[in-house]
Amino acid sequence: MRLRIPAPAWKKRNIGDLTIYEASTMAWLPRIVQGYTTRNGGVSQLPYDSLNLGGHVGDSPEAVASNRERLWADLGFRETRVVMAEQVHGDKVAVVTGPSLTAIPGVDAMITNVPGLMLAMCYADCAPVYIVDPNKRAIGLVHAGWRGVSKHIVRNTIERMQHEYDSSPSNMLISVGPCISAESYEVGSEVANLFRDMSVGKASGSALAVQPRNEMSGTYNLDLRQVIFAECLEAGIRAAYVAVSDEDTYRNKRDFFSHRRDGVTGRNAAYLAMRTE
Repeated sequence: MRLRIPAPAWKKRNIGDLTIYEASTMAWLPRIVQGYTTRNGGVSQLPYDSLNLGGHVGDSPEAVASNRERLWADLGFRETRVVMAEQVHGDKVAVVTGPSLTAIPGVDAMITNVPGLMLAMCYADCAPVYIVDPNKRAIGLVHAGWRGVSKHIVRNTIERMQHEYDSSPSNMLISVGPCISAESYEVGSEVANLFRDMSVGKASGSALAVQPRNEMSGTYNLDLRQVIFAECLEAGIRAAYVAVSDEDTYRNKRDFFSHRRDGVTGRNAAYLAMRTE
C-alpha cells in the first residue's frame, strides 16, 4: 500500500521586498525562522535571473554577494552568522557550534542548538528537509537529492540529533520544501533499483515511489518526496508532524530554478534558524 503523504502546508509570503515559501506547520514556533526563496528580487542576469544564491554555478560573485546580502538583511541576520555547507550529495552531517566564514566541507546536512546561527543551503530540484525539535531547542537542515537519500541522509540527520541533543523523533517536526515532483523526475534503471532495494522500501512504501515511465527505454519516475516521507516514519517521526510541499521546481519556472529543466541556472536557498531571546 502506498503511504499517504500529508496535505501540503506551505504558503507563499513576503519578507521585506522578497517573496518566499514558508512551512506553515513551523511558522507558529517561537523564534524559529525558516523558508525557501524564489528566484525573484535579485540582481543576477540571464541565465541566473534574478535572485541566484549559489556561488558555484558561474554567476558573477558580486551579484551572488548582493543577492545574499538582500536575503540575510530581510531576515534580520548578518552574513557572519550564516553557516553554509559544501553539498557533495553524500550522507555526512555537521554539528554546527559557531560561525563559519567558509562552507563546511564534505557535508549535506547541518544541525545546531545554538540560537542566532542561520543554517542555509542551495537547491535547484533536490529536496530541502527542515527538522525542528521544540523540546530540545535543536534544528537541522538537509540537502536531499537522490544520491543522498539513497545513502539515508535524512535518517542520519535525525539520528545525529538524537545522539547530540537527546532529541526524540516523536517530538520532531519535519517539513519537506519545494523540489522536483515524481511526474517530472525521470531516472534510469540503475537509480530506480537503488530505491526498490532500500531497506525502508518494503516496510513503509518507498519502493512504490518508483513507477515505470517507458519500459522500452528503461526509464522510471522517482517520487523523492515519498521516499523521504517513508524514511521519516521508519525513523520514528509521527506522520502528522511531517509537512510536504507540493510545489514542483521543474514545472514552476516563475518561482524556481531547476537544473534538470535548464541545465545552467541559478540556485534557490533554504534557511533555518533559531533567533536569540
